[in-house]
Amino acid sequence: MFPMFLFLAVPAAEIYLFVEVGSQIGAWLTIGMIFATALVGGAILRQQGRQMIARAREQVAKDKLPVAEFAHGAVLVLAAFLLLTPGFITDVLGALLLVPVLRRLVLSTILVAIRTRIHKFEAWGGHSDASHGDTVIDGDFKDISGSETDGTPPVDGKRIDRD
Repeated sequence: MFPMFLFLAVPAAEIYLFVEVGSQIGAWLTIGMIFATALVGGAILRQQGRQMIARAREQVAKDKLPVAEFAHGAVLVLAAFLLLTPGFITDVLGALLLVPVLRRLVLSTILVAIRTRIHKFEAWGGHSDASHGDTVIDGDFKDISGSETDGTPPVDGKRIDRD
């Protein structure tokens, strides 16, 4: 329900802001601002993306997994998407995600949400790792797919076994 609300509300708010800002400063300046924020945001994103890749390479060189760098990279991709989407609201949200402190806050919020979902899943009877609830059933079988049981051929491709 909430994603559908966002899907409808954000474009409506963006259109409203386009009209309001355009009536105050003019249509061409409004369009120029949209392109300027996309260009500036893209430049900042490029610079921070290179820094993130350099940090990831350092972690790999130390034989460590660059998990935090990948997480920050995912948020940077979201920021890029928001900055390249025309509109003032999406530009502000994308610019906020470029601030490292706010990016960490978003990542920690996502991590908390994931942990809560995992705990809810476990409470409903799910298992979080392979050590819980693995059931192994040992048994023997006999392959009878290629043989005839008592000399009678299969009827219409199906086998009818008799006791």
